[in-house]
Amino acid sequence: MTILYIIRHGQSQANAKGILQGSQIDTPLTSKGKKQAETVGVQLKQQKINFDLVYASPLLRAAQTAAIIAPKLTTVFDNRLKEFDYGSWDGELEKMIWQKFPDCFDLRHNLLPGTAEINHGENFAQVTFRLQQLFAELVEHYPTKKILIASHGFTIKLMLNAVLGINRLSSLNEPTNAGLTKIELTSQTQTVYYFNRDLTTAN
Repeated sequence: MTILYIIRHGQSQANAKGILQGSQIDTPLTSKGKKQAETVGVQLKQQKINFDLVYASPLLRAAQTAAIIAPKLTTVFDNRLKEFDYGSWDGELEKMIWQKFPDCFDLRHNLLPGTAEINHGENFAQVTFRLQQLFAELVEHYPTKKILIASHGFTIKLMLNAVLGINRLSSLNEPTNAGLTKIELTSQTQTVYYFNRDLTTAN
């Protein structure tokens, strides 16, 4: 069984400023974000969860998070783990985008499908497909390994779409900063063990 522990990066500078941060935006962690990652790392050690491998998005906020949690392991950077590309919306204030394009979001500001025609970014199916490819490769090459994956909020939502085939992706909120998701994979099964577990408030 391939076990994936998927961490959303800690708070980034863009997160703190309320900026919509897709694959085109690359800001580092804030001091709070670094602390979140440190706390998760400590909690995982206390739970005796050790990793054989680390995969991460090459974007700085995810790379920093992986390095803080697993400093002794070499990180493999994979572009398929980058954040969803919001096209022309990348780098804009979230509140402004919500106001200008209200039909593109639900009441909880979850992105609805079909926005690629407006912002010329990615669509859900594109990202879901590349994540399905990544998962298949990990199962083939590492069938008995525990892997830490550092990625991004919307991309992690799409990981669940890749596993569960969610028809209404907007019914799932993005994981919080440093939220932890566990997925177990075999050549025949894909199981979400838990989603968005918060280890940052542990004592």
